[in-house]
Amino acid sequence: HEFSAFLSISSRGELMNIRLMNKKIWFLILLEVAILSLFYFLIIRPQQIELRGVKIEVQEKETLYVKLSVLSRLIDELRQEKASIGESIDHFLKVRERGERGLVVPASLTDIFRESKVEVISIRPVPEKVEGTLLISSWDISILADYHQLGHFISRLERSADFNRIDSLSISSQGSSVEYRAQLVISRISLLKKEQDE
Repeated sequence: HEFSAFLSISSRGELMNIRLMNKKIWFLILLEVAILSLFYFLIIRPQQIELRGVKIEVQEKETLYVKLSVLSRLIDELRQEKASIGESIDHFLKVRERGERGLVVPASLTDIFRESKVEVISIRPVPEKVEGTLLISSWDISILADYHQLGHFISRLERSADFNRIDSLSISSQGSSVEYRAQLVISRISLLKKEQDE
């Protein structure tokens, strides 16, 4: 009987120990959960928020970089267009300057007219031509002169240092008159200046 009572007391003690151990285990589990929760909310969660903010900032900077790249490309295109317009304006001004210069009758040609005593019917500048590095300025001339005056005029042109060639020449008589009508194109050839090449 005493032995049975001893076993009963031992069983109750073990049961109490098991219950106490279970309480300790649950307490440890709850403590671990609490520690993990604190670790998440105090360390991991702020880092996630910070990382999300960094990602947003990186995306904003990437968007800004794309916009700046587009803007830079537009600026380059505008600069190229500006340079092209500037070149076109320079070319136009040079062409106009050459055209205005071509409208002027060279003084040396006026002297030849006077010395030869020919009658100038018309003189018309021909549009300038560029052949390689050469600029060709020409004049279409119509004159009225007798045989000797015409010969002197042509001879004087051929000796002139200001005119390099006679491109065309046609002579027609004026019926019973001793005068002849001459139609000719004379040219002056010069080297293009560097700014004209450009």
